[in-house]
Amino acid sequence: GASLANTSTAHHRIMFAMTTRVATPVVASAAPRASASRARASASRVSLNAPQPARLSVRARAEESSADAPADEDDFESRLGALRGKRSKRAAADPADKTDKTSDTPAPKAAPKGQRRKGVADFTIVGSIEEPAGVNWGKEEIVYEGPPARGEIIANVAMSWTLVWLPLTISAIGRGLWASYKITDKRVSVMSTSPLRTERTDVPIEEIVDVIAIGRGVGLWGDMVITLKNQEKIELRSLPDFKKLEEHIRSRMGEADPEYAKI
Repeated sequence: GASLANTSTAHHRIMFAMTTRVATPVVASAAPRASASRARASASRVSLNAPQPARLSVRARAEESSADAPADEDDFESRLGALRGKRSKRAAADPADKTDKTSDTPAPKAAPKGQRRKGVADFTIVGSIEEPAGVNWGKEEIVYEGPPARGEIIANVAMSWTLVWLPLTISAIGRGLWASYKITDKRVSVMSTSPLRTERTDVPIEEIVDVIAIGRGVGLWGDMVITLKNQEKIELRSLPDFKKLEEHIRSRMGEADPEYAKI
């Protein structure tokens, strides 16, 4: 009985020793794996928290390109405006240009705010060719007063045998019968007694800013066009001594309103 007990005790010791030897390596081998997994997890956390140079550099380049974009657009607009012959609206203004423009001769004065330049309608009276009541021109020096040149009627009647010239002949005869002019040192007047429309236009000479006369009929008479301050025009056809009358109006126009005269 004692030998069996000893044998069983020895057997248990041997089995315990074998179990301990086998389990120890297993536990020992599992410990490095756990530590390795913990190391990888910590490394991944560190890598996520660490700065990313590549992404930051790409973002920095994008911000720099977006900051330079307006300057590139302005440069492109200025070049495009130069090709078109005028400055672009978006191009940066040059301070030197402003100083040069302001240093030039002053621009013509515009009409006061709320007012407008008078035109032909303001100087015209319909239904009568008499001197307008309530208007005192004072003492005037009459340079020319009378109808258009009679040479125009003679020349057009001589050419009236052609159908092409017939409308011009009728117009010349109508002007000779119903039109008359009066040019003084203060005004230019055009009167018409046509059956279709009777009217009188008296333009103050200071309201004239330009005058052009062109000869007709071998230079014996000519047509004149005067321009008012509001850029409306009045035509005087078949004026005798048209060059003399042109110089008279131009000289008075310059003295009366040199700001708008085109001499």
